[in-house]
Amino acid sequence: MSSVRRVSFAEWLAWGLVAAALVALGALWHFDRTRVWESPRWDDAALIPLRLAEPGRAPIETWAVAVNPLCEHCRASLARGLALRRAARVPVRLAVLVVDTRRRPSPATVEALGADELRWDSTGTWRRRWGHRVYGELLCFDRAGSYLRTLAPLADSIAARRALRIAAALSHEGGS
Repeated sequence: MSSVRRVSFAEWLAWGLVAAALVALGALWHFDRTRVWESPRWDDAALIPLRLAEPGRAPIETWAVAVNPLCEHCRASLARGLALRRAARVPVRLAVLVVDTRRRPSPATVEALGADELRWDSTGTWRRRWGHRVYGELLCFDRAGSYLRTLAPLADSIAARRALRIAAALSHEGGS
């Protein structure tokens, strides 16, 4: 007896569609990874100030948390950043970059996001020009508004420990 099984046209078609989908996904991933993104700037004209930091001693860095007001993960990262700064006396300004919202955030939302400074990304700069997509991430900028680095969201303890190490180095070295 022959145990050779014949593959039907429908099975060939299904496997072909799976292969085509994988190739398309790989092409999209390659395009995204090889694209040259703009370097973020905290003073970018597309970022609309909702609340500016109080004048006073300029911090060493500004850490801007990318927040979508409807996202629990974002708010947790912001809350952890505020707690981290209070506990460690971190010499950074903690700011919020409100992302992925079409309408200007309400005054109640602005008040609820208790950071030093708030800016609204009304044109999608964070996602479309800078190439960022992770809610709750911290974008770090120097005193002049130039981009330094991105830190993972502070929702887990590993990211918080890394942020603490960087903050401790900043307070000892006096800058980036």
